[in-house]
Formats: sequence, structure tokens, C-alpha cells
Amino acid sequence: MNRFILTSLLLLSAINVVAAEGHADHHSAAQELTLALDVFNELGGELATAAAGRLRDERLLPAEVRLNAEAVAHVNPRFAAQITQVNANTGDQVKAGQVLARAENSDTLAAFELVSLIDGVVINRHVTLGEHLQPTDTAFVVADLTRLWLDIALYPKQVAQVKPGMAVHISTSFGPAPVEAEINYVAPVVDKATRTGLARVFLANPEGQWKPGMFVAARVALTDFVVPVRVPQTAVIELKGKSVVFIREQNHWRAQAVELGRRDHAYQEVMSGLVAGEQYAAAGGFLLKAQLQKDELESGHNH
Repeated sequence: MNRFILTSLLLLSAINVVAAEGHADHHSAAQELTLALDVFNELGGELATAAAGRLRDERLLPAEVRLNAEAVAHVNPRFAAQITQVNANTGDQVKAGQVLARAENSDTLAAFELVSLIDGVVINRHVTLGEHLQPTDTAFVVADLTRLWLDIALYPKQVAQVKPGMAVHISTSFGPAPVEAEINYVAPVVDKATRTGLARVFLANPEGQWKPGMFVAARVALTDFVVPVRVPQTAVIELKGKSVVFIREQNHWRAQAVELGRRDHAYQEVMSGLVAGEQYAAAGGFLLKAQLQKDELESGHNH
């Protein structure tokens, strides 16, 4: 049985909507449903306890993944020579000292080897069998793709604000999962043509998921601060035009309207409606919302 069918059956068998009666103050307008915690967890929900936490004052800035220029090696012949053997192609993983090609000195006819200077990937091959090369000609370009640069464009206002060591959240809508990193370098000059500055992250890429040339979003945390109650963005659900959080009381879940404040990429400040110590659905609230709407519709038809 696939997970969608299992989820539907579990919801239908385990959840019953009940009217919220006898609740005072802000509870009076809320709606409730009943769902055992183990079923909620089985459906992929996550329970959390409301508490204080940190939010970031972030700036969303454009960034590009680039080759680490300090980890790129150009392989050239030592003499004017003719290529007699080619052992490597573009895309090959190679080791430092590995023979990429063999050549014959054009003057002495002595044979010699062109070897990789680093561990990495052949990203360019500019040589074919029998070709004549000069010492200024690049035969191969080898890059270590496990260490990349992420270059972040700084607008004039951010040039003075962004410093090495600041946290940065890196994400893209079409590729790898987001990662947390930090600013490693801020250029001491701005680009004369664009008037933008440069901040750089030394981006670890052990699995090769980040590709040079990718454009990504970089959220740089200029500062952070503590708020009395914060919840993950996944906890806030839109219901009937209001922002709600599903609060748990034993096996009952209440769709409680909340007043929201500041936010960052991951968390949201809750100014009222949820207090520290209350348990709530940090993830999976959309399942509770769907069941509320379903049972409201069925109740309306029955009346």
C-alpha cells in the first residue's frame, strides 16, 4: 500500500472533528480535532514546545558558484612537442602525478609525459593525438571541484555591513539542499563598472552537488536577536484568511490564530496566540488543516 493511501486511511480512521465549546477568551473561536500523537508522527508530523529563540536580521543577495581559482591547474608541455598519446578526457577524475598524455620533444625527439599537478577533474582538454604544442599552450585544465568559491554580490549599502565570519544561508530552487556556511573573505575594493562589492564563501563540495556557474540565493545574517516565542515557518498555516498554529492539548489539536512578528528564512516570531511551554505542530499542520476542511464540508452537507 503506498504512503498516500495509508495516510488517507489513517486520517479517516483516527481523526474526528469536535466543536470547540467552553473555551474562554481567544480559545472560543478556535476549532479542534482529535488525533493521537503516534498517528500524527506516523503521518510525518513533528511536535515541538514553544520557546524563545534567535532570529536573524538577514539580507538576501545574489551569488554565483565559481571554480576555486587557487585549486585549478593548467598542464602545459615543457618544450615544443608533438602529442604521441592521450590518456585523459574531459570529465575524467585524475590524481596528482597521473599521466594525462605523452609527447615527443620537437627538437631532440626525446619522449616526456604531461602529468596532472593536482587531484581533480579534467574540465578542459585542448589537445589531440599528433597535435604540435608550444610551452605556452595549455593541454589540460584540471580543477579540484571539492572546494569551490561562492561569490556574493554586495550592493553599496551592504559593502560596509558584511564582514568575514557572518553566517550565510545558501539555497537554490533547482539543485542541492540548502547549506549553512560563513563569509570567509570580503574584497577590499568595489567593482568600478557595477559599483558592487564582493563577499566570498569557501564552499565545501565533497559530493559534487554544487556546480560552477550556478546562480544561488545567499541570505547573509548581519545580526541576530532573541524573541520570546519563535516557531519554524512550517508551523504557520493559513486557514480562512488567518495565520494559525495547531496547539496540542493531550490528543486534541486546536487551530489557534496567532499574531506574527519578525521572521527569517527558517523561523517566525509569534507575538500572541501561542505562549512559551505550549506544544504545537512544528510540521504536519497542513494535514490537520485538510481534515478540518474535509469534516466541515461533510458537516455542512449533513445539515
